[in-house]
Amino acid sequence: MATTVMPQRNQVKDDEIVLDGVFNGEENEDEVEEALRGMCVEANPEEEENSNDYVDISDDIGIEDKHHEKLSAERSGFRKMAGKSLRGLWNSAKKLAGRSKDRMKDSDVERLLEKVMKCRHKLAHPNGGLINTDYEGIKVSRSVVAEVVKQMGRKLLSGQNLLSVTFPVRCCQPRTILECAAYQFCFCPHYLSRAAMETDPVERLKHVTACFIACIHTTSQFVKPFNPTLGETLQASFDGGVRLYLEQTSHHPPVTSWQVVGPNNSFQYIGWSTYEASFGYNKLYVKQSGIRMCQFPDGTTIEVGFTMDRYNNVYWGDVIQEVLGGYTFLDTKNSISCTIELNPCKGLPSDTFIGSINRLDAQGEIINSICNVEGSFLGFLDFNGHRYWDISSNTGRDPVFDPLEKCLPSDSRFREDRNALVNGEVERAQVEKVRIEERQRRERRLRAAAAKGGPWIPADVK
Repeated sequence: MATTVMPQRNQVKDDEIVLDGVFNGEENEDEVEEALRGMCVEANPEEEENSNDYVDISDDIGIEDKHHEKLSAERSGFRKMAGKSLRGLWNSAKKLAGRSKDRMKDSDVERLLEKVMKCRHKLAHPNGGLINTDYEGIKVSRSVVAEVVKQMGRKLLSGQNLLSVTFPVRCCQPRTILECAAYQFCFCPHYLSRAAMETDPVERLKHVTACFIACIHTTSQFVKPFNPTLGETLQASFDGGVRLYLEQTSHHPPVTSWQVVGPNNSFQYIGWSTYEASFGYNKLYVKQSGIRMCQFPDGTTIEVGFTMDRYNNVYWGDVIQEVLGGYTFLDTKNSISCTIELNPCKGLPSDTFIGSINRLDAQGEIINSICNVEGSFLGFLDFNGHRYWDISSNTGRDPVFDPLEKCLPSDSRFREDRNALVNGEVERAQVEKVRIEERQRRERRLRAAAAKGGPWIPADVK
């Protein structure tokens, strides 16, 4: 086995474990597997989306300190209130339709399978999901994750005394989370602009649904970007006069907020999201939650739900991203919704989905189905056989970031650690990353001290 330089583990005042070593060589897969065996239990595949046998991990993800309990409670309450209607709608759709695997006939499965296999992403796995081909980045990231598992052992995989982990810069990509997130809005200009022009609420809902289904395959990333600091910003534009604004509005828990504005305010897509990451046996789960709303000048607001990502073969094998659960799109003003169920039955790739647009009563219960939807988030989206998105169509647009001279000093692209890594200066990037993190910890302690009242500054904060 090739040798690996063990990282130094430093306990800092914020109870964060900092891994600041440089990793060389490859991990022995047998050793990592041995470390994992007995520490976590393989989830039941049929119940995996509801399973509690995976545990939270964090690289500044979802770990709240005592100074942010109030913020967490406020966001949690708002999220529960806003998500109640979406969860109720999803449960109602399940009751109406029954289990998909029971209602789909063999002939329907064969027909849909043929459609899915004819229109498919070039990196789609035959059994479902998107294969990640950043092999060099995966190799480095695996060496770091392996050290985390071996150093923290059962504490990490049992969920007890869970600590935040700050990874070395060597396993980061030279972009921030805000920069990566900007590319996930690439289908908004096309589909939300079309939705804004529609006067038929059902057609508008179809275009909004197509926008988010088309965006799923753009979210596949395994190599970690830099965590934004509190107040960090990014602004960009897309073809057709669409503007994008991003800001990191909370650090613990990490919350990214955004606003996408159509030309002449023809639409707005606003929201915020936070993440939770979890380990399973050779798997990584990333759960996103928050608020997402598409707003239009006639008063229509379409609420959009969230799914969970699962990365298979985290430690060995081909890394494959799958999406679990289902999507809900709710237009309360017009009493319609779209529900989508991913991986509906056996015999189809896991990226396949089926669903329907439904008419709702005053209580939000489904009255009847308006039209059917089917497809794959790695291929296409059809409403009653009419195609609204096809992966071969060139409808996505990359963001164009504003020139730095026109940006705020808080722009992600001014970060010293990011820019050092862009230039290949790994050691300097690590030094700058530590400096930024220490400054952020100090500022957090200052805010906590100020919240207690009094103009004094504790000695340990200076």
